[in-house]
Amino acid sequence: MTGADAENRSSVRTLRWLLFAVFLAVLCTGLGRPAPSWAAEDKPRKLTKVTLQLKWAHQFQFAGYYAALAKGYYRDRGLDVTILPAMPGDKPMESVAKGKAEFGVGTTDLLMMRAADDPVVVLAVIYQHSPLTLMLDARNNIHNIHQLARGKIMIAPHETELSAYFAAEGLDISHMNFVDHTFDIEDLKSGKVDAMSIYSTDEPYQYAKEVGPVRLFRPIDGGVDFYGDNLFTTDDVLKKDPKMVQAFLDASLDGWRYAMKQQEEIVDLILGTYSKRKSRDNLLFEAKQSADLILADVVPVGFINPARWERIAQHYAGLGLLPKDMSLDGFIFQRDGMAALPSWMPKALLGATAVALLALLAGLWLAAFNQRLRREMEEREQAQGALAQRTGELEESNSQKDVLLTVIGHDIRNLFNPLLIYAQLLADPNRRLDPKTVQEYGEKLYEAGRNASEVLENLLEWALVRTGQRQTHLEVTDLGALARQTAGVYSADATLRGVTLRVEAGPPVKVLLDRHQISTVIRNLVNNALKFTPKGGEVTVRVCHDGKDAKVVIADTGMGMDENLVNRVLSGASADLATGAKGEVGTGVGLALCRQLVLVNDGKLSIEQNPGGGTVFTVTLAVTDAATPDAAD
Repeated sequence: MTGADAENRSSVRTLRWLLFAVFLAVLCTGLGRPAPSWAAEDKPRKLTKVTLQLKWAHQFQFAGYYAALAKGYYRDRGLDVTILPAMPGDKPMESVAKGKAEFGVGTTDLLMMRAADDPVVVLAVIYQHSPLTLMLDARNNIHNIHQLARGKIMIAPHETELSAYFAAEGLDISHMNFVDHTFDIEDLKSGKVDAMSIYSTDEPYQYAKEVGPVRLFRPIDGGVDFYGDNLFTTDDVLKKDPKMVQAFLDASLDGWRYAMKQQEEIVDLILGTYSKRKSRDNLLFEAKQSADLILADVVPVGFINPARWERIAQHYAGLGLLPKDMSLDGFIFQRDGMAALPSWMPKALLGATAVALLALLAGLWLAAFNQRLRREMEEREQAQGALAQRTGELEESNSQKDVLLTVIGHDIRNLFNPLLIYAQLLADPNRRLDPKTVQEYGEKLYEAGRNASEVLENLLEWALVRTGQRQTHLEVTDLGALARQTAGVYSADATLRGVTLRVEAGPPVKVLLDRHQISTVIRNLVNNALKFTPKGGEVTVRVCHDGKDAKVVIADTGMGMDENLVNRVLSGASADLATGAKGEVGTGVGLALCRQLVLVNDGKLSIEQNPGGGTVFTVTLAVTDAATPDAAD
């Protein structure tokens, strides 16, 4: 064994011990958090009876509440919960407002109820994006919302979100033909109506199986991105027993987290306990579609963004449904004082600390790896002067590590500065921070930690590609569907930033590519475009082809890139540090990774100035005529 080999093994052992220490620290921190006060009580207590009024019949749409009841989350918090379904003709939201139930599931029409002096209070947002949409039979000749404006549309009460959609598309709803909802797809099948309002998580499966393909017109396609199902209560219930309300909320969110992880189990629970109205396959379809709108893997379940509620209220005010100066004070549930901290704050602080430690470990490991490579080169050069080609390869690899070390030593240090600053501000006992300021600091801390995590992920991916450890697995894929799935994940982020994100997948186009690698390229380019586009700007993702080449074009109206920076990215050199529209610190690692991944997929990455301001990234890949089955559409 050479001295270099011994040192290599020692470095690996050291890294393993450091990672193990971080794991123990994170584990101990998580276990050390105190349990909720209701859960901590030892003495037996009488269960408090409460009722949850659903907005529709039993189905996976309400899976989290079934899970909370079945797993004992409500009982463990001292609650005896009855779950009531709704039927056509019922007014479930009004039932809660009138005190017939303590809790309910409602739409964004809760804003209008609040304005009408119904004291409703939103506790949590379950669906971060609304599933409400318009469904048409794909065999008819209506291909856009403006053609539909001349037809018959069947909608239900409390679907005011659709009015905002029509207004956003420039339609005059006073001249449109609306009919009362029968909730029967036979009316659409027979042509009695041209479109009906449905949930994208539900009816498309039934119609496609019984009748044929459907066409969907989604409000989000017109820039109307509202919240979906919201858990709510009333001021009276909240004032009477705030601890009970908090206990119900905590148990419900625990139930939703469980339901998202154990979807098949909850589907079987629904069939065995609540309703056999839908088949198992139908409920599994609903579960998958719901998960894409709840986004439990992107934001904490139940997350509420007050600014987004304000934008929804502005939409309704533009329709004359709300006063323009309506205050949302008291509409969104908050705890007093420091308890108003977002539920994700402890996890964000813990995650930011873990990311900082891992970044430090990665830097130390890369430094040791770089030193080992240099020593190995010197030893082999002395002993085997004839291996010039191998030495050249090592020098190239070492050069790439130098670039990584430059980023570790300079750029990542800047990434973690805001983490330390805002953590210090929150931890300072001499500062008396109001809840709004705490919320602001927490959001900035979370954003900084997420940016650092993205850079580390790109660094590791780049290293795997450069060293040949990430193999390329080509398969025939619909590029438009891949772009829509990948870019669509950022719709919530775009909304929070006040940036319009448009995805135009175009007609199907088959390309031979590595799905993971090209998805990583699209993800990085869309994320960069959003990061460097100011509030009010626009990011467009468009897929097109000419029969020979397929292109993914990602255009933004942001601050743009100068020619020197473009040349450095396309040549493979390290890009300079840049600052995003919200102060995020960016490096050239993501773009360098995109360039490398496009190249290994036999493609081309080009960067141009957007005539309207900003930057246009174009990924060009060859269209395939292979008859291989689709990987995914």
